[in-house]
Amino acid sequence: MKRIITGILLSATLLPAASSKLDDKTGLIWQDNQQMQQEFSFEEAKKHCETLTVDGYTNWRLPTLKELATILDLKTDRPALKNGFNMRISERFWTSTPNAANPKEAWVISFSYGEIESYPLRRDYNVRCVRNAKSKK
Repeated sequence: MKRIITGILLSATLLPAASSKLDDKTGLIWQDNQQMQQEFSFEEAKKHCETLTVDGYTNWRLPTLKELATILDLKTDRPALKNGFNMRISERFWTSTPNAANPKEAWVISFSYGEIESYPLRRDYNVRCVRNAKSKK
């Protein structure tokens, strides 16, 4: 019975719709569907999020480094990702945070083990778009 209640509570907090996940601690809604399995350069990644439609919402954006780090779970690996996500990809993901020391690079999080590194903007990496729960479509 305890498992059933825990499952219902987890579903209520992480499943606002079939292709996205609400993090009730941050109020952010994360893309969690097959469209994530594409790699983009930094500029392509930003454009991809800005033009994305998931669950009827079009106000997606590339997350900041701080935002994307909130879904890391360093107690696990491959992926080092919080439970509750359907798309559990152990790859590198772009953030919208540029490297202040090198304007030709931006910060990337690897969900294999949770590493955070800066990479050239021309490289291709995965994208998990985000939006604020309180924002309109």
